[in-house]
Amino acid sequence: MTETEFLSHVKQLFDQLALRIEADFPDFDVNQHGAILEIENDDGAKIIINQQTAMQEVWLASREGGYHFKWAEGVWINTRDGGVFDEYLSKALSLLED
Repeated sequence: MTETEFLSHVKQLFDQLALRIEADFPDFDVNQHGAILEIENDDGAKIIINQQTAMQEVWLASREGGYHFKWAEGVWINTRDGGVFDEYLSKALSLLED
């Protein structure tokens, strides 16, 4: 995949996430700073999602831990266990609600 294609996939992911969080979690703040998307609750706890262009990965960090994802067959796949990004994000969001 070219760098342009990778960046396009990341932009689409970040845009979709911002809309989803604002619609489903109105109490959370969503901020994007260049290659980083932060989701924060009222207590200041965060989920941080950032692009790693050189590795063509998206990284997700939350209370539960950190994960790396690569674009494959139309979805972001965990590089360690093959899980899908949305599964990890959903779990991280549920922890942020607690």
